[in-house]
Amino acid sequence: MNFLLTKLNDTFRDKKAYFFIVLIMFCLGISFGLYTVKYMGESDKTDLTNYFFSFTNSIDSHPINYGNLLFEVIKKNILIIIPIFILGLTFFGAPVILILDLLKGFTLGYTFSFMITTFQGKGMGLALISIVPQNLIYIPCFIALSVISLSMSTERFKGRFFKHGKIKDPFLDGVLNKLIVILILFTIGILIETYISPSLIRFVANKFYL
Repeated sequence: MNFLLTKLNDTFRDKKAYFFIVLIMFCLGISFGLYTVKYMGESDKTDLTNYFFSFTNSIDSHPINYGNLLFEVIKKNILIIIPIFILGLTFFGAPVILILDLLKGFTLGYTFSFMITTFQGKGMGLALISIVPQNLIYIPCFIALSVISLSMSTERFKGRFFKHGKIKDPFLDGVLNKLIVILILFTIGILIETYISPSLIRFVANKFYL
């Protein structure tokens, strides 16, 4: 693990500014998500609470269809991975990538805050079990992919509008290998979300919510 962290640090140390910007947008998104739940109307909270209880009941009473779940998890991740990568191939993609970072943070903040706010202390366990395991992998991969795409988009922008932009960015050497590593890690996260998290959610739901 230390070797991997050191390798990642060496790989991305020249893009600290991009990391900082991505983290700022991601954290802002989380903050917006937290405050959205805090100031949500009571009727909306009631609807979400009812939906949550129907979800936990269905988990308990129906077997998990792992095939459908795997498809949905892959689709959910592809819908954010591919746009970020494609935007990196354009000269105007950087601002949109940062907006996607904001939305990703918002989704996590909203979900986590909703569970804790609605179920108070008991919601912490479910929030941790349902969100944390796969996101321990997703979030670093998401940030790394955003940094790579920002670098590619910026390089294209400089190449289009500035002559010195034709100088190749050393960070983009071996970018395919970086993307392959990120894809492999995303795949591990998908497997965790599909085959491990549902069982953990079922256990916690049976223990505390049903």
